[in-house]
Amino acid sequence: MRAGSTVTHIAMPGRLGSGPALGPSFRGTEMIWRRLRANQLNGISVALGVAGVQALVAALFGLPAGLAAVGGAVGASLLDVPNAPQRVWRRLLPSAAVAAAVTLAVGLCRSQPVLMTAVVALTAFLTLMSMAWGLRAGPLSFAGILALVFAMAWSEPATPAHAFAHAGWVLLGGLLYTVWAQALARLLQARYRELALATAMRAGAQRLRSRVARIAGDPLPAGDSIRHSIADDVSLADALQAARDQVFAARSTPASRVQVDQLLGLIELRDLLLASRLDVHLLGDDAPGLQARRALGQTLLPLAETLEALADHASLGGPLPQVSAHQWREALDQRLAAVQLPEGDPREHLLQALQARLGHLLDDVAAMAARPLEADREPAFTPEQLQQFVSPEGWPLAALKAHFSLQSSVLRHALRASLAMATAYALGLWLPWAAHPHWLVLSVAVVLRGNLEQTLSRRNERIIGTVIGCLLVLALAHLPASAHGLLALVFIASVGVAHAYVNQRYRVAATAATLMALLQPLLLAPGTAPAAGERLADTLIGAGLAWAFCFVLPSWERRSLERLSAQLSGVLARHAANVLRWAPTPEQQLAQRLSRQQAYSVLALLAATAQRTRVEPAHVRLPEERLEAVLTHGYRLMALLGALQQMLNRRVQRLDAGQAAPALQQTLKACVTTLRPQAGEFAVPEDAPEALVDDWPEHEAADLTPWLLRRLRLCRREARALMEALAALQR
Repeated sequence: MRAGSTVTHIAMPGRLGSGPALGPSFRGTEMIWRRLRANQLNGISVALGVAGVQALVAALFGLPAGLAAVGGAVGASLLDVPNAPQRVWRRLLPSAAVAAAVTLAVGLCRSQPVLMTAVVALTAFLTLMSMAWGLRAGPLSFAGILALVFAMAWSEPATPAHAFAHAGWVLLGGLLYTVWAQALARLLQARYRELALATAMRAGAQRLRSRVARIAGDPLPAGDSIRHSIADDVSLADALQAARDQVFAARSTPASRVQVDQLLGLIELRDLLLASRLDVHLLGDDAPGLQARRALGQTLLPLAETLEALADHASLGGPLPQVSAHQWREALDQRLAAVQLPEGDPREHLLQALQARLGHLLDDVAAMAARPLEADREPAFTPEQLQQFVSPEGWPLAALKAHFSLQSSVLRHALRASLAMATAYALGLWLPWAAHPHWLVLSVAVVLRGNLEQTLSRRNERIIGTVIGCLLVLALAHLPASAHGLLALVFIASVGVAHAYVNQRYRVAATAATLMALLQPLLLAPGTAPAAGERLADTLIGAGLAWAFCFVLPSWERRSLERLSAQLSGVLARHAANVLRWAPTPEQQLAQRLSRQQAYSVLALLAATAQRTRVEPAHVRLPEERLEAVLTHGYRLMALLGALQQMLNRRVQRLDAGQAAPALQQTLKACVTTLRPQAGEFAVPEDAPEALVDDWPEHEAADLTPWLLRRLRLCRREARALMEALAALQR
């Protein structure tokens, strides 16, 4: 334990390490269960579900029907991710229907190469247009392509009767798997909530630790920049949204109400931590300034330890941390008392303000740790209100309308992919190993992404995973015929591993996919030689085709810049309008949270754009320093709005309403006009720079209105700086 930390632990009844003694076998099983991450647990569920569908259909209707049903089950399983039970069937049923329709089309056209080429192109185009519904439609877009590949690999005669029968078995497999997924979602929903909350807690702890170095003024590694800090913010934002989707969608119970309160506290903590960036650099880099910054930074370390302990409590059943915000404050007071500022140094007022700001962090983390021990109570928001923060669901057709234009990156990618896969199929018919043209199509489908950065990453990981998978299959092929059951077990395990790691570590998923593709013929015809060489050659050719087609109708990041800029300025204007209000109503406070979530989402999109543009050709690449300027001013404006929101919510009694209310209204108009110039004609006054650099009000005074006014001036300045940075970027 680090010096100054006051984190201890207490055991909770019914948790691991408490209660009656358990046998070593039971404890070992429980430990394995608790150490499984959500993606691993989901992968096991998928493997068991696919195996169950095959076994059930094969037992009732024969092995060929069982193998056909596997195609539908695997297609539906693509959309089976950790989710609230009420959302499962809405996602999986469309996938089962798409898989059956594609299977039927392939069965009717497979004997005619020209028609099959058209089917490949049309399937790719239609399924990839589903990306108009956002990233959640990614698995749905691939379900049709995977069904295409499975149907092309089918060895039954190409007659209409067989085509309809095959499509029927695929549909049955998808429906049966949907029933399984729905049941498992209900069984595992509590566990998924625990794991999602724990992941968000650990992301918060990581963000606290990375913030320590920034506050303390430690030298950054070579090549470091603002993007590393922003990457931590984006990771935390993603983890928080995943937790919202699980926790806020849950049925209200005593346990879920505790989780809701803890997650709400963690969301507020993110805002406070972002606000902690403000003014720290003004302490300076001289000896007293660095000493003060290190004293402030060390305060965050026990908070990170507490969040880690809370994550272990949620996911592993570990003891609940017992903490004291009072002791944390005393430790901070002692460290700051040792700071030797010159007499009369104006930074003393700034240091007092920073100390008070950290005090809010201490209180919130202590409250999160204490919440499981408190009496049951309703959260601050109703389930209906919380539902507004959950990711959208459903497949509205209206979302497609905006993408029927060549300006749409979704349409361009759909056209690009359909051309690439049709070319791959046609090429596969002419290769010496023409028995596997579907492998070429699959390689193109999994490698070709909507942008160059992801395509290059997938290309490399796919090739490496295929090589590893081929080597493993060659080793397994030497097993005796009596090991047929072991091969079947490896096949089913590969299904689960591929599903679990497709979005986590694609190299592992590619290895498992290769095992699936090469083991299936061995299961159907024991003793045959695995087509490892053909698989590797098809992967290399397919990966090369995917890379080449990146430059056909390319969707360079600069194409989305105007749209993202408008989204960013618009959502920040909306958030400013929600925050800059005196005595907001409960409805307005809810609106503040919603607009804050939307603003962080758009900033995350812009940060992802900055990441992807780095590998683009130089003549279309966005200038990194200008992107970082936009992100810096965007996050700084969010930090200022967060600090104002905290001041208005927590210290409103120390503000002069006569001064504060008009100033808020004036700044609201100024910020909205700056961020949305067409919204009005309000003139934005310039502020004297010296008023914002070294003239800090006294923080211990009863009236904090001067601090509020200073924050409002900074908000107006950051709004202008952001718009100037956006204009420079678009030039």
